[in-house]
This record gives sequence, C-alpha cells and structure tokens, in this order.
Amino acid sequence: MSDIAVTVVIPVCNAADFLEECLASIVEQSLGFEHIEIVAVNDGSTDASGELLDDWAERYPNVRVVHQENSGAPGGPRNRGLQLARGEFLFFADPDDYLGQDALRRMVDAARRNDSDVVLGRMRGVGRGVPTDPFAATVEQGDVWSTKAMFTLTPQKLFRRSLVVEYGLRFAEGVRLAEEQPFIVPAYLRARAISVVADYDCYYLVNREGFPHLTKQQPTAESFYSAVRTALQSIVDLTEPGERRNELFVRFAKVELLAKFGPNYHRWKSADRQESYARIAGEVLREFIPQEVMTRFPPVDQLRDKLLREGGRVSELISLSRHNKLSWAELEDGPDAMEWLDDGRRLAVLVRSGHYRGTGVERVRHSVVLRHSDGYEMQIPAGKASATDAPLTARLVLDLGGLHEHTRRPGKWELLLRVTSADGKLRHDVPLRFPAPPEGGKRPSVPSGGLPRRRYTHGTRLLTARVRQQSDGSVVLVVGGGDWPAVARMVRRRLRRG
Repeated sequence: MSDIAVTVVIPVCNAADFLEECLASIVEQSLGFEHIEIVAVNDGSTDASGELLDDWAERYPNVRVVHQENSGAPGGPRNRGLQLARGEFLFFADPDDYLGQDALRRMVDAARRNDSDVVLGRMRGVGRGVPTDPFAATVEQGDVWSTKAMFTLTPQKLFRRSLVVEYGLRFAEGVRLAEEQPFIVPAYLRARAISVVADYDCYYLVNREGFPHLTKQQPTAESFYSAVRTALQSIVDLTEPGERRNELFVRFAKVELLAKFGPNYHRWKSADRQESYARIAGEVLREFIPQEVMTRFPPVDQLRDKLLREGGRVSELISLSRHNKLSWAELEDGPDAMEWLDDGRRLAVLVRSGHYRGTGVERVRHSVVLRHSDGYEMQIPAGKASATDAPLTARLVLDLGGLHEHTRRPGKWELLLRVTSADGKLRHDVPLRFPAPPEGGKRPSVPSGGLPRRRYTHGTRLLTARVRQQSDGSVVLVVGGGDWPAVARMVRRRLRRG
C-alpha cells in the first residue's frame, strides 16, 4: 500500500487571491502532510495562480502541478487530477475553500474503521448556505438512504480510489453546473458503505466576493440536463423500481427540475433559455420521474410538474412564477404580527400558511426556522395541522438565547416556515413574508424598516437584534455585537439616580 493516504485534487482557475489559504489548510493537516499529496491542475489561469502553484511545488515534493489550457469547467481538471493520483483515498477541494485541520485524519479513520468507500465530512458555510440534513448525526456504516447523502452532491468528500478506478467514475466535462453528479451518484450507489463525520467541521465552503462561483451561473439547458440525466440513469441502473428508488428521485425533482421554475423564472432575460429549460425539464420528468413521486410535493409544485410534463407551457410557468398563490407563508397583518416580549430577548410572531390545502396529506407538522448564512438552523415547532382548506395560524416565540454560540457571528438569520409530512419524508421551506398588498396598495411593513433594536446578553457578551423586511417582503433577523458605550452610559445614569 502506498504511504500516501490521501490525494487532494484541486482544479485551479484564477484563484490566486485565495489559493494559499486552501493549500496551507492541507499542508497543516493533523494526518501529517507526509501522508498526503496535492495534485493541482492549473486550468489556464491568467492571474498568478500558475506561478503560485509552482512555488509551492518547489517547496513541497508532494505538491504536483499540471498546467493546461482552459477547459471552461472544473470537471476536466478533476478528471486529470484523479488520473495522476496515487493515494489510497481521493479528496476533491476547490481553491477558494479550505479544510478543518483534523478533517482528513477523521475521514480516513472512519473509512478504514468501517471499510467505507465514501465518507461525508460535515461542511460549514462561510457567507453561504450548506446542506445540513446529511450531517445531522455521525454514521459509521450507512448507505445512500440512511445518510441522506443524495442531498449533498458537491464533490468535497473522501472517496476510496479503488472504487473510482474499478468503475471508471468520471466528472462530466465542459459542464459548468452539476458536473459532479455523474461521478457522485454512482459512487454513492456502488459504495460498500458510506460514513458520515458529523461532529467536526471538515470543510469550509466560502462565498468570495468577486469570485465567479459556478453555482451562481446558469449553463445552457442542454449541458446542465445532460449531466442530470446521466446521474438519474445511474439510479435507474443501480436500484430496483419502487419506494426506495423514488426516495432518491425526490431530490432531483425538487432541486434540478421544479426549483428552476420558482419565483425567479419569470425574471430570466432570455426567452429562448426559458423555453429550452422548460422543454428539456419536461422531457426529463417524463423519462425518469414516476408520477407517484410528485404526490409528495405541495400543490404549487404539482402544478409546475403538470405544466412541464405537458410540453413545457412557458407562459403559464411564467405566470405561476409571478403569482405563487398556491403555496404561501406570511406574517399575520396587524400590530400583533410581530412583537418583542417584556424580557427583550424573545420575539413573538403570528404565522399563517396555506400549505397542503387539498393535497391529501392527512397530517403535517409546521415549524419556524431561523437559518444563519453559514447553514446553522434553529427550529421552533408550531405543532400539527390538518390538511384542510383552512390555513394554519400559530403564534410562536423565538428565544434568542437558544441561538447559542452562533450569536457570536453577526449577520442575517432568515425566517422560514418549514412544513414536514407526518412520515418525515417530505420537507418544504418557505420564507416568511408580510401579506401581499391589494392591487395598487402598499405591502405592510415593520416600523421604520425594522422593529426597535433590542439589546440582550448571552453569557458575558452583549448583543443586539432587529427584525428587518427585505425588498421582496421577506423578513430577516439581524444579530450583531452590542454597543458597550451605550450600556456604560445607561449604567452611569442609573448610578446617578441611585
């Protein structure tokens, strides 16, 4: 067996501003850099990335650099890197991210302890969201179902190289989004076991200002759905028809198919792109996704599915994107919709929702979710509601003290209504908004753009919180550091009075 435990493959294109942080996080791994090699593929960078990589290769013999003309997408460089890899395991990193110092040791230990072919290490978002469901608990020997692995299809995982070689797994090339799915999905399905390291932040996904993240770009429908089709065909080839296969289809129906036609679809500037996405998404739905899968979805998504399957009825999809009337979650209008309670650290909200009216779901659970930009979530249950034509109405109290250590991170917390089916197989999140105004009217708003700021303490730390309404009507909780001079003035005033 090679002394190299892990080959870290990095596709690099114009990332000189961030690359050294990524490389340093690998060199400093507790596993020992003598057991690691880096294969960095410089994909036609026009900045200083190539020179920087060459400098690192001169300093470290286990940093190997390949220079090539720009391929336009990360799939080709990743494939080139894995062909050159010598390690027992492969890990794919992106040059604008970085690893936790103990990440590779923990993942390698889990793989060797359990004979796992794939290990999922918990991700932490920095200025962006990350999947949370697959990392809810540590799993020693699981599979694609027990780990919910299909809800994290990014390539930042540990893979046993012998699995990749045996089945000839490769990334799609020339595809700027979903290029990892033809590699990740069959790897999950062919793995002898999948492990999850959920008690340590293994990988930090970073939102870099000015860096052209592919997740923010929109490829052509043909290239995007070509990669999705390959992944779906792997599910068909490697699973039996029935409920377990349908569970895997849910993620693709939700994210790759229906979500493309949500509230931003009508804003797309290209009519040709609107038409091609609708046409090809309809073809993929008809080809792969059984109709019974769609009964798990709320009414608005079932209507989208119908419009797509019927040839991609673009004008109606655009209209639905503009006026999403069938699926809503809003704050009750009036002075009691949202208020700080007397102790100043609890916020009461009155929520109404029309979710699951007439869908046939007998019982559903509702909760309000506070979601930080780094992916951390806090849930406040709202109890159960019957699936009738009457909307849910619930008053919930959000205790800021329950945010724990995450209050030390200033930033916005989204307020979402989460609807979960009784069997837990279906979950749907909708941003909380104030009610839409009548035709020609103004949307209700929180006073002066936000409820009065409240100061409170968490341990020895002073914090402030304010609720704000964004331009689209959605509501966010903004948490920040406290104003200690203001507190000092308040204390002095009280001492004078006393």
